[in-house]
Amino acid sequence: MKLSLHRAILGQPLSFTDYMALAAECGYQGVDVGIDEIIGLEPVTTAEAAQEIFARYGLEPACWGLPVNWRESDEDFSAGMCELASQAHLASRIGCTRCCTWIHPASASPPDELRSLYIPRFREIARTLGDFGVRLGLEWVAPRHLRQEMGEHAFVWNMHQLLDLIAEIGEPNVGLLVDSFHWFNAEHTTADLEALRPEQVVYVHINDAPDRSLDDQRDGEREIPGQGIIDLVGFVRAVARVGYDGCMSTEIFGDELPAMPDKDAAVKVKAAVDKIVAAALED
Repeated sequence: MKLSLHRAILGQPLSFTDYMALAAECGYQGVDVGIDEIIGLEPVTTAEAAQEIFARYGLEPACWGLPVNWRESDEDFSAGMCELASQAHLASRIGCTRCCTWIHPASASPPDELRSLYIPRFREIARTLGDFGVRLGLEWVAPRHLRQEMGEHAFVWNMHQLLDLIAEIGEPNVGLLVDSFHWFNAEHTTADLEALRPEQVVYVHINDAPDRSLDDQRDGEREIPGQGIIDLVGFVRAVARVGYDGCMSTEIFGDELPAMPDKDAAVKVKAAVDKIVAAALED
């Protein structure tokens, strides 16, 4: 199972090249990237520049965040869509064919109103990405405090609800971003994961949860894998059984890792995840 470095665990705003060098030095197989980082590379032929950097460090461009503002006004959405085709083309040229965003679990607006707004937008986004062989991963967000804080109307906060939304979108390149923290907070099981088809999993995040009740979990407070209470061995084993073939990304929020030297943080997380993966795959 390949591991991707995520900037969330780092305390310093590293340049793109320094970020890549750190990932390679610490034994990661991939990196999560921002498409703006690639666009900002020199020379002007950014695809070739990025390809050379990835080849130099032996790394895979694992995933990029969807840059389109699909949540707000039509003007904001249209402005983002004007750039998406060129961004997707660039991502495709460097081999970064997984693009992701998250869904808020609740809203001030009724769910039917949101579905009528978001589904056509996601369909348009997916078709644009699909023209360049890029898949769209949608992430559910499950902590109870966010379901209460983000609005009076529950929207999409678990895997089954998100699968229903994806079915309504109806595009073959749309699937799930499966995050272990949200999987745990939604009270899903390994059987839920193992019931998925390979094409339904676009990307995976691995992180742990503090030893506290579900009512007391907070989205911005996560643990290094193996330091918390999530059955991550079961999680990784289930993802492997589905046939997922991409990277797992180390999206760990909190104060501990960013306070450490970047190399120490990256090494610590890599060793923790390697231990879990070895236990999960030893059968």
